[in-house]
Amino acid sequence: MIITNPIRFSLIILGLIASIFTQTSFAKDLSFTDNSFEEHDTTNPINEVSSGSIIYYLPSSDYLTQVALDTKVQMNITGTINRVRVEQTFTNPSNEWVEGVYVFPLPEDSAVDHLTMHIGDRVLEGQIKERQQAKKIYEKAKKEGKKASLIEQQRPNIFTTSVANIAPGESITIAIEYQQAVLLDNEQFSIRFPMVVGDRYVPGRAIATPRDSLGHSLDTNQVPDASKVTPPSDPFVDRPVNISINLRAGFKPESISSSYHAVNVIDIDSTTKHITLTNPNVQAERDFVLSWQAHTSLQPEVSIFTQKRGDDYYLMLMATPPKAQLYKVDSTPREIIFIIDSSGSMSGSSMHQAKNALAQAVLSLKPTDRFNVIDFDSDYEPLFNTAMPAIEINKKHAIRFLGRLIANGGTEPLGAINYALNSRKMNSTNRLRQIIFITDGQVANEDEILYNVRRFINQDRLFTIGIGSAPNSFLMTKLADYGRGAFTHIGSSYEVEQKMLELFKKMSSPALTNIDIELPEAVQSEQAMTHIADLYVGETIVAAFKLSELPSTITITGKTIYGDYTKEITLIDGSQTTGIDVLWARRKIEGLMNQYRELYSGIERDDIQDSITNLALNYHLVSKFTSLVAVDVSPSRPEGEVLVSKPVVKKEAVQKDLALESLAALRMTQQIMLIPQTATNATLWMIIGLVLMFVALVFGRRRVT
Repeated sequence: MIITNPIRFSLIILGLIASIFTQTSFAKDLSFTDNSFEEHDTTNPINEVSSGSIIYYLPSSDYLTQVALDTKVQMNITGTINRVRVEQTFTNPSNEWVEGVYVFPLPEDSAVDHLTMHIGDRVLEGQIKERQQAKKIYEKAKKEGKKASLIEQQRPNIFTTSVANIAPGESITIAIEYQQAVLLDNEQFSIRFPMVVGDRYVPGRAIATPRDSLGHSLDTNQVPDASKVTPPSDPFVDRPVNISINLRAGFKPESISSSYHAVNVIDIDSTTKHITLTNPNVQAERDFVLSWQAHTSLQPEVSIFTQKRGDDYYLMLMATPPKAQLYKVDSTPREIIFIIDSSGSMSGSSMHQAKNALAQAVLSLKPTDRFNVIDFDSDYEPLFNTAMPAIEINKKHAIRFLGRLIANGGTEPLGAINYALNSRKMNSTNRLRQIIFITDGQVANEDEILYNVRRFINQDRLFTIGIGSAPNSFLMTKLADYGRGAFTHIGSSYEVEQKMLELFKKMSSPALTNIDIELPEAVQSEQAMTHIADLYVGETIVAAFKLSELPSTITITGKTIYGDYTKEITLIDGSQTTGIDVLWARRKIEGLMNQYRELYSGIERDDIQDSITNLALNYHLVSKFTSLVAVDVSPSRPEGEVLVSKPVVKKEAVQKDLALESLAALRMTQQIMLIPQTATNATLWMIIGLVLMFVALVFGRRRVT
């Protein structure tokens, strides 16, 4: 099409410029439900999938996005291991045979090892296969008309399930099972169950993206799988969840609480509790957290769990060093770098409280300390070129700097993190250098960020604070792990100031560093992780081993402000349990993935991939390189019946050519320049752009008429 009218051309250009300023992606801002207008031409229907929903492709060039009719979560917590079954039932309401795609979150440390699909009286058991092989098996079964299901890991905390050949009116139940270790921190045991796939900021230049992509974002040169990890969430979709928990703590809990959901607690006996949600069908809009605590006199200093599998033994150790020996305010001078997220999604109470807490932390620094503050959104800005002494004039500069911060722009943390890591001076070697990273945002370029932190962290300590109902806990936990720090989750804006100040206090306490666990020389052992993070107040050593035999003793060593620390533990009556082998394998895979992220190519990376694949196959685990696939024996879709499994075009939209021309222009712009995603005034800019282009098109048509 050649535009000859100068006014029309000018208006279109203005519309495109307005669109470029949009702070959310086209697909997100124009996401639609059943009540939305129909001017969407080639929007991939998978883009409408939310957590706990399934998309059905229909031959009428339409689609249905249906929420789970019934979502049940059953947890069985025994000691330090949580076995979880997530069961969701869906119904195909159409008169066609369809394929569905299901997107869901799981904890970043979950060991997914079981999949069953119930279709009527049929029960399909999933088998672990190499990822590409599993995909081929699924596609073959789909083509042959067989019931099939495929579960894939997109990120350690994002999974997708595809379901083929769902009959008209048929109900299916997908059940996924996983294990995770119970967290012990500040003398509290806890578990977290994610219910939301949070929106993720995607940096980089847009590249070719498959039409059947899973998400609303285009793939980019920095995040080549962005389309697979950005499922949109629709606030208007009903997503009820029912959670039931059997807690066998091994002791009588002093207290049981949930931070963000009301719960009912029923006593089965003195050490066993049954816990349910007060509201049996809560909305999946924020993560579920459950905590329980033993009486102070019952707090175990050491907990040991063992398991025998074949000729091998597995051991899990949880040890809490005595406070009196370790925890005392350290007089060692510190260099503290505060990194604060001021992107648009931090607006409101979260930003206000974060600034207040950060101001209090700055004011509490001693004159012998040094500090800096780095603000980031779409770009970053340091307060000082390098860390400065914590004297009154510099503290006042910091308070004024924080006071000027306004929540706006995208979420680009990499520049700020790199600046913090690379601004270390030679005279910093005699100081304890600590970096505090504060954000509520989700990013999709995790590997890029982790790679840089792993390379440049040196002896720095990195602490992460995730603010929001569903933070990217995989990234935040892994950053803290690489930086031998700690991750703090703040699920409510009202907790920001309190929890941040608690962390700052914890950081001022001396750590147990250089931790090592020694076993007798005669015992062949393989530890799941290559290192153990430093300990701060209330934290616990957690380690998992694969052993040739059970040793009689284990020795823990480390360093405190008082000098060397040594503790010998006698293994007499370690509690026999199951599931330690799976948790060990999951942690071993995690350690290998750390090495994998450090290598961008080469034979070494291929070798690590092979090791991860073999481990996952041996222990029946979903990983980056393995998937679960379930296939029915015989075909269920009658020969001649069409399976609808392709992205569709809305026929009604095609007839609206004016809207189509506008959207085509927007799509052209989207391909040229990736539009960042965050909570800003994007929608306004998009509307302005659409209005200007619509006026231009109408004006041009009238001139022609």
